Amino acid sequence: MLLVGAVVMVAVFAFLFPQLGNYEQAFAQLAAIPPLWIGALVAAGVVNIVVYPFTATAAIPTLAYRHAFVDRQVGFLISNVIPGGGAVAVGFQYTILSRYGVTATAAAAAVSADAVWTYLMTLGTPAFAVLLLVVEGRSAAGYTTIAVIGLIAVVVSLIAIIAVLRSPTSAGRLGGRLQRPADWLWGRLHRTPPDVQARLVEFNLHASALVATRWRMLTLTNVAAQLTPYVVLVCALAGLGAFPDPVSWVEVFAAYSIALLLTSFPITPGGLGTVDAALVLLLTRFGVDSSTAIAADLIWRLVWFLPQLVVGLGAFGIFTWDQRKDRRA
Repeated sequence: MLLVGAVVMVAVFAFLFPQLGNYEQAFAQLAAIPPLWIGALVAAGVVNIVVYPFTATAAIPTLAYRHAFVDRQVGFLISNVIPGGGAVAVGFQYTILSRYGVTATAAAAAVSADAVWTYLMTLGTPAFAVLLLVVEGRSAAGYTTIAVIGLIAVVVSLIAIIAVLRSPTSAGRLGGRLQRPADWLWGRLHRTPPDVQARLVEFNLHASALVATRWRMLTLTNVAAQLTPYVVLVCALAGLGAFPDPVSWVEVFAAYSIALLLTSFPITPGGLGTVDAALVLLLTRFGVDSSTAIAADLIWRLVWFLPQLVVGLGAFGIFTWDQRKDRRA
């Protein structure tokens, strides 16, 4: 996976982007960004880092912000450095939450609820973005299929989640129906299939009470966490003179949400290469000059992605330090 990721990143940044635009022109545009928008970018990057841990405190109200910060930022680091690192990040988040006094049941509920909300928003925002394009009277041709697939997946998922959360009995019933296709799929992969029924009943026991009482805060914090990188992209395009003309906020949102959907298919760490190619191509499709689109993508990565990786590394250091203090005590 690391080898495939490296090949994809080199192919995009070394071969595809030079065919679309000029790096020298893109860097010249970066150097000409007005101080006002540089300040806005810095502010948006800071807000992105500050807001992200609130998704953990929304699920675990007793969790201190410092501990939520370590939990979420380390999870972001691991999931975006390792291809397909989401599962590893979940395991590490259990360890962190346990270290900070969160029970196994509460940790399971929090991690499960956060994963469900992230999944629904990742699939649902492209459909919402295409709807906004239609309402605004702009062309959504070529993106409707993606939106429809995402919308169908969200609707089906919501029905399944409601059934699972309704009661342990309904969760077990749905798990029994899903076991056969799971057995077939894992059999094709030559792997031992999971006990779907037991997993769904366990999810009901862990997450039903949490979702029933905290769904508003879970929704609010996850929406905020998803939108802050979008704000960074808007500030980047505005600083480069490409927003609000030729590209509108709806078109930026559509490009952002469709590109971010690719992070669900972790071919490369953090979607590097695949997401960037999609974002640049979509922005140029909406009328942004190719060199400007490349410059905006570079700013987006430098202001949103890179600082959060560095902060995640610092959070990992904090957790390691806390563990050492425990051993000394």
